[in-house]
Amino acid sequence: MKNEKHRTKINIAWQDPAMIQIGKGGVSENLVKETVRLLKKHNYIKVRMLRSALDIMTKQELMTILCERTGATFEGIRGNTGVIYKIRASQGG
Repeated sequence: MKNEKHRTKINIAWQDPAMIQIGKGGVSENLVKETVRLLKKHNYIKVRMLRSALDIMTKQELMTILCERTGATFEGIRGNTGVIYKIRASQGG
């Protein structure tokens, strides 16, 4: 049941508009703070990587660094967007 609910929320996150955009500044401290704030509120967020960010690093590197710095889990990449999530302990996961 929990796995099914988790999968449904991830599928919904893919349909939502991107909440964060990574630009030429890369994964800055302000981007990390905003991502943490959004993860606390929404748990599942969609991240868009602009072309200017891809000149610096690959998509996978950007998402990995963002997840490491926010404590989130990386779901996957489709095109120039990715979904990350962080389940609070009170939700049970």
